Amino acid sequence: MKKFYTILIAILLILSYVLVYQTGKEKTLDWAIEEQQKIEQRHLETLNEFTTSYNELYQEFNNLYQNYLDERVISWDTFTITAYSLNDPAQGTNDICAVGLNLETWDKIPVVAVDPAVIPLYSIVEIESLGGFIAIDTGGLIKGKRIDVLMDSKEEAQEFGVKNLKVRVIK
Repeated sequence: MKKFYTILIAILLILSYVLVYQTGKEKTLDWAIEEQQKIEQRHLETLNEFTTSYNELYQEFNNLYQNYLDERVISWDTFTITAYSLNDPAQGTNDICAVGLNLETWDKIPVVAVDPAVIPLYSIVEIESLGGFIAIDTGGLIKGKRIDVLMDSKEEAQEFGVKNLKVRVIK
C-alpha cells in the first residue's frame, strides 16, 4: 500500500507540474499578445500625435506665409509686355535661355525674358491677368520696363501682341 501511495503522490505531482507549466505557457502567450497590442496602440497614438502636430504646423506655416504676403507691400509697376517663342530665327531665338536651360526640355516652366538691370534673373514675377513667371531669359530688345513672355508657338506670340500690364516682383 505504501508503494501505491508513493505512485499516487508521484502522479499527482506530475499532473500538478503539467497543469502549472501549461497554465504558465498560456499566461506567457497571453502576456506577449497583450504587450504586442500595447506596443501597437502606442505606435498608433504616436502616429496620430505626429500627424496632428504636422497638420497644425503646416497650417500655421500657411497662415504665417499668407500674412507675410498680405502685409508685405509689393508694388505694381506698368511694363510693356510682348511674347516670343523658341527656335524662331526671325526673332533670333533658340531653345537655350540666358541661364543655360534648354527650354524645350523644361516646357512646363512659365518663363519670361527680362532686362536684368531692372528685374534680376531668377526672380519670380507676377503679371496682372497672366499669373506668375520665372525670369530666366533675356533678349536683345528687352530693355528697361519691358518683359517678353514665352509662348508655345510663334502664332500664339504674334496673337498676344503688345500690352501694357502691371507687374510686380514677388521674389
